[in-house]
Amino acid sequence: MTPRQLKYFVEIARTGSITTAASTLHIAQPALSHHISGMEEELGVVLLERHARGVRLTPEGQRLLDRAVSILRQLDRLNDDVRDASTQARGTVSLCLVGSVAQVMTVPLFRLLAERAPEVRLQVSTGMSREARALVEARRVDLALLPVAYELPRLESVPAFEERFCLFGLDFLFEGECGPIRFAEIGDRPLVAPDRDHDLRKLIERTAMAHNCALNVQYELNNPELYRRVVQEGLAFAIMPRNAFADAEALGVVARDIIEPGIERTQSVVWMVDHPLTPAGEVVRTALLDVIAMLIADGTLKARDAGHPGDGRPGRVVARATVDPHPLRAIGKRHS
Repeated sequence: MTPRQLKYFVEIARTGSITTAASTLHIAQPALSHHISGMEEELGVVLLERHARGVRLTPEGQRLLDRAVSILRQLDRLNDDVRDASTQARGTVSLCLVGSVAQVMTVPLFRLLAERAPEVRLQVSTGMSREARALVEARRVDLALLPVAYELPRLESVPAFEERFCLFGLDFLFEGECGPIRFAEIGDRPLVAPDRDHDLRKLIERTAMAHNCALNVQYELNNPELYRRVVQEGLAFAIMPRNAFADAEALGVVARDIIEPGIERTQSVVWMVDHPLTPAGEVVRTALLDVIAMLIADGTLKARDAGHPGDGRPGRVVARATVDPHPLRAIGKRHS
């Protein structure tokens, strides 16, 4: 199987039509169909299903697409990586940031990279943690900032920061109460939360089950802006990390730290084991960790640095997650 065939296949997947792909690639449709048939024969699987409006990927086709995109991206960057490995890093790096922190991190990160590595081109996308996770697993981004990194197989990660959860609600709904709130005191207050497949919801429900506390989730929304809006309008409370609602006070929303037990999670910079970072990727990873440390130091990011004291600056253990869901395991490689 050749890179050219992979490019043909990616274009067909992108357009959903062999006819359209043939026109874009400037190749005869029968020749393009012949290439796909050859790939299917070589792999021993069906990659495309034909239907009235074009083609759709089979599960095997989707797996090939994920690998093909990664392979072609690495081939595109090969010249830069080899030519400049011993000098200044250059090339394109893709990063996905969870929406709750993207607003405070993106601009400082661009500024720091402009100073340190002007030849590195950074592409930033945002999404909820589930979306970021899918992009990393599909190798559509080089790096992501994710919670619960230890749950992902074949993943390498660097713990970046630890954040606490709060109960958010309008001031009058708390009836004058302030300060920390015990988890059990959340009681039957109406809540808005993501659906049960979302990492944040799983963390909250595990805590509730462990302490025999019921939750009254009345609204399920997978859009952070919408469930912040629900809180702002007084329809419900929300259990979220403090950074997920950075402008709460300005909007009249109170954030009360949850205690007994407190809820915390670690956000990590992650990348796939079989999609190693280029020199440019390593530069971006280091810059992102440094930006996070600076934002924590000046109070913009309400969190604790997840590094470990060492040589005068925050150090972090690079960890590889396995299918055994234990906390991040150090593999003896330190970020520097």
